[in-house]
Amino acid sequence: MMARRSGAPRWPAGVAAVALAAWGQAAAPAAAGPSGVRDFVVYAFSQSDVDEEDPQVYRLRPDTTVRAIGKWSTAGDEAADYDFTQIGRYHARGVTFMGSGTASVIFPKDFPSAEVFDDMSTRDANGDPVPHDELGFPEPARRGNLFNPRYRAYLLSWARVQVDGGVDGINLDEVNAGFSGGSKYGFNGNEGFDDYTIADFNRYLLAKYPGFTAADWKARFGMTDGNVPRRDVPAGDLSANFNYRDYLRAGGWNLDPLNAANPLAPEWGRVVANRMYAEDTSFTATYLRRYWKELVDAIRAHAWRTRHRGVLVSSNGLWPYVDFNSVGMYPWNPDERTPDFRGADYVPVAGGHLNGAKSLQSQYRYLKEQSARIAGPVPVVVFIDWPSDMMTAYLGLPPREREDYWRIFGAEAYANGIFPAFHLKDTVGDPTATDLGMMDFFTTYTRFYKDHRALFQDNTIGAQEVRVGVAGVAASLLVRRGTGRRSIHLVNHTYDRGIMPRSGFTVEADVGSCPRRVTAISPDFPQTKSPAFSCRHGTLRLTVDRLDYSTVIEL
Repeated sequence: MMARRSGAPRWPAGVAAVALAAWGQAAAPAAAGPSGVRDFVVYAFSQSDVDEEDPQVYRLRPDTTVRAIGKWSTAGDEAADYDFTQIGRYHARGVTFMGSGTASVIFPKDFPSAEVFDDMSTRDANGDPVPHDELGFPEPARRGNLFNPRYRAYLLSWARVQVDGGVDGINLDEVNAGFSGGSKYGFNGNEGFDDYTIADFNRYLLAKYPGFTAADWKARFGMTDGNVPRRDVPAGDLSANFNYRDYLRAGGWNLDPLNAANPLAPEWGRVVANRMYAEDTSFTATYLRRYWKELVDAIRAHAWRTRHRGVLVSSNGLWPYVDFNSVGMYPWNPDERTPDFRGADYVPVAGGHLNGAKSLQSQYRYLKEQSARIAGPVPVVVFIDWPSDMMTAYLGLPPREREDYWRIFGAEAYANGIFPAFHLKDTVGDPTATDLGMMDFFTTYTRFYKDHRALFQDNTIGAQEVRVGVAGVAASLLVRRGTGRRSIHLVNHTYDRGIMPRSGFTVEADVGSCPRRVTAISPDFPQTKSPAFSCRHGTLRLTVDRLDYSTVIEL
């Protein structure tokens, strides 16, 4: 999230018509983005407003940032809003430039009239716009409706401005956030019930149940005479065709439409913020997936048509049709079932100190596996999202423990085939990496991953278990796609306000074919090592002389 800028409405006249016309040209096959994305190993998170830049990026020189700039509100509707000259400075240092913007938060000043603002807004089951005061903006904020073709055209219009300005990619934030209900409804899902969406719901129901008669609709879902889906009436004619809002009011579910007593709630589906699960075939997932693909295809088609090259696409969370998934780490996430419903604890802190004894291996693997199911073998990047108490916890750590967060949990991300985004800057005034004294550490630490990038690119998690002879060490086997190159990764979680090195322990793995040699490398020591090892019938056994934070053993 980022703070918005104020300004008079500057949505150019006719922009919706122009963007909608471009939409019709987007049927060309979606093309992959720049070829280098599979080679990226060092990601950073540094977001600035559209006319600002972050010199910290030039010092760190990551392969890319998750989103270098972010369009919120009217700042970013026109090319003159941007400082596109910084793209050349990024490229001069070998950094790929990602543009970005919110795909859901809207304000009255984004649009030329109150009527247009209302038309773009999501609605509750009574048909009223849903406020999102919980976002904390000084002006009224709502969520835009992705089911409205004019809203999709609006998103495409500013994405085209960024593509024309020369960005290498676009990251769209909070794509499916218009279904929560916000604080007004306790985030119970009472949102998304506008005319556009329930017209599509009619199309979905009629396609899923092609042989249903009026009697079938009434028997299966408790519909009533005069309010059943009809094939002889346009889906959007909600006075003559099925009107889901009327159905919800009649059932007493208009304040809680996802109530388990509602027979149509499973058909509608429950939208999970920033996730598009592959197995979800409910109405909302089916049509969100469809409109997301249309938007991605339109952005890529515009880049090919005007620049004759691809453009990277990413989004916050786990989404299909992307070049890489960038997953914000925040509380109340769906990545782990916990008694307090806060989900995976991606920044483990206890009493103001880093809980380095915790491992995030299972959570990181879950993200990688889910991303593969959803988007195929694209890179997965994790970043500390903000504003959130996870970011607050990270910023509040003692300086050495803040470095240890990356030495442990950044290394553990790499050890499980995903990538950490080293945090440099957000847009809500939090201390930057420079303010925190982190830049020397970041530049030194990331040099290790740059120097050994081939070990961390395009890896899968090996099925073989790695057995470690001491407690408190997480281990994994990675196998590189295509080459079959194998590496064992060890991360030390023996920690109490500081790392406690382990020494003289054994590691075993059933690797299938025995390696000719074994080499150990680490950001914790400057030279390579050659551990003593033996291998018989595909079972590798080696001795680790010392493990500080993390070590990679190349087979």
